[in-house]
Amino acid sequence: MASDQPKKTPSASPKKIRKTWLIWAVLLAVLAVLFLTFRPVADEELVEDDGEVKVYEPVVYDTAAWQKAADTSSDIEELKAQLGSTATTEEALDFHGKRATRYRFSAPHEPPFYVIESQEFLEVVWYYAAPTDDEATKAQSIDFAKRGYRMMSMLDPNTGAHVVHQILQGVAMGSQRIGALGLEQADCQDYRCQIILHK
Repeated sequence: MASDQPKKTPSASPKKIRKTWLIWAVLLAVLAVLFLTFRPVADEELVEDDGEVKVYEPVVYDTAAWQKAADTSSDIEELKAQLGSTATTEEALDFHGKRATRYRFSAPHEPPFYVIESQEFLEVVWYYAAPTDDEATKAQSIDFAKRGYRMMSMLDPNTGAHVVHQILQGVAMGSQRIGALGLEQADCQDYRCQIILHK
């Protein structure tokens, strides 16, 4: 005997409908991201590529042509005067982590050039330019190195100047006497030259 009730036609389940809408939403989101990421570029925004590889020139520190200090002195104030006439001061820590004063001879937006002075140490630090730096930054790095060279030549015309020459060539210098002060260490690496003198 047949039933009088009408047969239910199979319809899509709510799970399938939800999956379909989710797939469409993800697809639209991906298309929106692609559209925003890969927009057409106007001709004026294009950079012409001449096909040549950019060659970066290393910084040349011609210390043989640099001027040494006229007089010799081991007075700390006279040595600092060789680096610059005006400096901003701030608190810092010295080589051994003791309280010190930092004398910054460069503006905050420029590459760093400063002295850290404590009771035991005098540290001179400047930016060591990379071949990929622009010409203005390279010129500043050379200027800072010249001032460090002049200060060290005031301490000892031969040994002090030689230390700066060596570190600019990539040779680290260790403990030795320079005038009345002792060199703790000096080197140029990781975009920074540092000379640490023991008072």
